[in-house]
Amino acid sequence: MMHTTPKRRLLGSLLLSSALIVQAETTSTNPGQTTVATELKSTPDASGSTVSQLPAGQAVQIGERKGAWYQVKTSQGDGWVRMLNVRLQSGAAKSGESTMSGLAALGQATRSNTTVATGVRGLTRKDLAQAQEDPAEVAKLNQYQVSADEARKFGQAGGLPAPRN
Repeated sequence: MMHTTPKRRLLGSLLLSSALIVQAETTSTNPGQTTVATELKSTPDASGSTVSQLPAGQAVQIGERKGAWYQVKTSQGDGWVRMLNVRLQSGAAKSGESTMSGLAALGQATRSNTTVATGVRGLTRKDLAQAQEDPAEVAKLNQYQVSADEARKFGQAGGLPAPRN
């Protein structure tokens, strides 16, 4: 006759709960919104046809991820948007990305070891090796350029300390 200890029962329950959470997340969509005006594409590719132009703040339901693209459903149609142009709604967890890794990070994060990282999400070495220059996209990026004075004023308005010289 097999005897289970309370620790084993707890461990088994936690593992089962984790598996159910991950399964539920992979079969559902997550609410989000666009962070900037962006094109809704028919395929997860910059050269795909544009289904619609989405304004900044457009509500979306985020589904599958492919490379640097999210498949989304919107009131203006279904299609693909660049991941960097979408923010998950507060409290939403993207399948497999936030639930388990977030739980692990809770046990490790402290004020002294928490860092913020920026980078390219969803691109493989192959994607980067095959990348082509796109002057139209560079022109779009140039629209976000600000002067040093504008950046300083923005920082001050947000309560950031003045830069050291």
